[in-house]
Amino acid sequence: MTEPVRFGVTGTDTGIGKTVVTCALAARARALGRRVAAMKPIESGIVERPVSGSGLASDADRLRAACGSTLPMSVLRPYVLEEPLAPMIAAARANITIDFGVLDMALAQVEHDADVVLVEGAGGLLVPITATVSYLDLFARWRLPLLLVAGNKLGVLNHVLLTVRAAEAAGVPVRAIVLTALSECDATVAEATNYDALVSLLPHFTILRLPWIDRLDDLDALAAAADVGGLDILLAPLSP
Repeated sequence: MTEPVRFGVTGTDTGIGKTVVTCALAARARALGRRVAAMKPIESGIVERPVSGSGLASDADRLRAACGSTLPMSVLRPYVLEEPLAPMIAAARANITIDFGVLDMALAQVEHDADVVLVEGAGGLLVPITATVSYLDLFARWRLPLLLVAGNKLGVLNHVLLTVRAAEAAGVPVRAIVLTALSECDATVAEATNYDALVSLLPHFTILRLPWIDRLDDLDALAAAADVGGLDILLAPLSP
């Protein structure tokens, strides 16, 4: 039996397209006939209440829709925190203790019978979940190679290199880097040169680009963007 493709999806910052990339990859995998599962272990800045319209009120909602999952939100997102803060702070202010045993059990349910497993973090790689555990530690605990999402803007070279070095120091492999377009405006000089610079600086890494997407809840558009961006390479199992 082929081992599932598994990723911990992290970013160089918050608001740079982690959920867009995760949903695009999930939608593309489904279009190719793969069974996809995704979770966001902890999501902050969310008030749990019914919403009208599409119901896609949060990152976890979007992941669930992109995967076509029928698992309950309590599994796909075990911890939801109201304040838009790092989990360590938001949980402490809400008197909530993050139980990693609960997260382990949720992951086991999420990845059961899946061909592709995507676990989306929050913010950057070293965002603290507790005073002693970051997302890097969680991904290491779960033996998840990283899919690093980087917003194409001034400063991204530094952010990518810092993240890669932190991951390497912890022995967590970076499977690929996805440079995301953050707007449809004409590219600045930095935006026009960042990709080539990253290829030069990190010649042994897979570096991809995801084009601007303005229909974030359109699964066909997301899948098409992943196709154009060459994300299919991420869905192939690694050679032994």
